[in-house]
Amino acid sequence: MNSMQPPRIDSPIIVLFHGLSSSPIELSYLGDILRKNGFRVETPALKGYGFGDHAGNWNEWLAEACAFVQQLQKTESAPISVGGISLGATLALGVASTLDGINAIVCLSTTLNYNGWASPWYRIFTRAGIWLGLGKRFKYKERDPFGIKNIQIRAHIKKAMLNYDISEVGGSYMTLNHIYQADKLCFNVKKNLPNVNAPLLAIHAVDDEIAHPNNIDLLVKSVSSEIKRVIYLGNSYHMITVDNERETVAYETANFFKEMHDSSVIANIKNKIISPELQRFLRSEKTHRELNN
Repeated sequence: MNSMQPPRIDSPIIVLFHGLSSSPIELSYLGDILRKNGFRVETPALKGYGFGDHAGNWNEWLAEACAFVQQLQKTESAPISVGGISLGATLALGVASTLDGINAIVCLSTTLNYNGWASPWYRIFTRAGIWLGLGKRFKYKERDPFGIKNIQIRAHIKKAMLNYDISEVGGSYMTLNHIYQADKLCFNVKKNLPNVNAPLLAIHAVDDEIAHPNNIDLLVKSVSSEIKRVIYLGNSYHMITVDNERETVAYETANFFKEMHDSSVIANIKNKIISPELQRFLRSEKTHRELNN
């Protein structure tokens, strides 16, 4: 990698969205690396989306995210890219499907469907819970493994959750209203994925306990982007900006954005999937199915 340089006033801008019922803290390490590589980084806090807020409407989340990026487009001459982690990646895709002029997109632990191995079984009853008036009263408590495979980091996260109700991976709970609105956002964004045409990088853990890797299959097949790059990780869970491979995530993200801001490089880029870990995952899934048949 080239030597790092701090961002200048005319440096390209990266807008990163954090996950649902969380905070920009989960993007701190990634943001630091991007800034050291010469990018300006924005991590907006959307009303009714972050931890501790009364859940807003998914339309409001997306509208505020689009308005934030659109304002930058009006006031800045530098290229503007978007990205996010978990439902923040879904928001970034929503922005890219709505606005023109997005330079590139990075989707980390993309959550279009909550279908990982640790997703709560009662999630299918979300709509019924809303109908019964439990939207504000029911709180889903975050629990082991907290999106973290690293045992030491997980212990730190658990302690922070107990003492402060929030940590580097988000808040200690989210309301049923948050979950319901997240599902509606996912449904809307999935319908509009063909409108996404900016260069795309997706990084996903094969052992993601919240969003199964088939989220990436859906993403890659649906978007209209000519440049699509996928990286699968083999030693992390959902929170890949904090877990074992956070450095890989940060540096691959920085490299991708650098390439997407260099027109001479873009012309020679070929789509690729970096997937040795995916092959291991697919083999293990096949074995699991055979044992259960």
